Amino acid sequence: MVYDKLGDHWQMNAYVPTAIYFEEADSVEYVRKDVPCVYRRVDDLLTLILDMDDRQLIGFKIKGFRNFYIRHRSINHNNSKEFLSLMNVIQKAARELGDDLFKNNERGRAYEQAGAIAREDRVTLQEFPEVA
Repeated sequence: MVYDKLGDHWQMNAYVPTAIYFEEADSVEYVRKDVPCVYRRVDDLLTLILDMDDRQLIGFKIKGFRNFYIRHRSINHNNSKEFLSLMNVIQKAARELGDDLFKNNERGRAYEQAGAIAREDRVTLQEFPEVA
């Protein structure tokens, strides 16, 4: 649960796994645990985020997101700007990379792992990059 302070009262809200868009870095990042972590770059698009202690996967980062989002606005099936499922983004990226992705087993496995986190946590993106 997440608590929001409203005046002198605290309101309990359900936790919603949400990725963050960093405009200056043009990247989207999701981390499911607040612990020291290590970033492991997979390719130009995907970076996996690992727990520093046990090297378990705890998140991912997608670079060059604005361009990807503009080219694939249909990623969000209901076309609302309310949220964007990052599972759909990862699936589109994997399809776009096609056979190239699966020639390298480690790279393909990284996309599968990032997709699994996005699917399990139902990660969404609430704030979108400004598009022309």
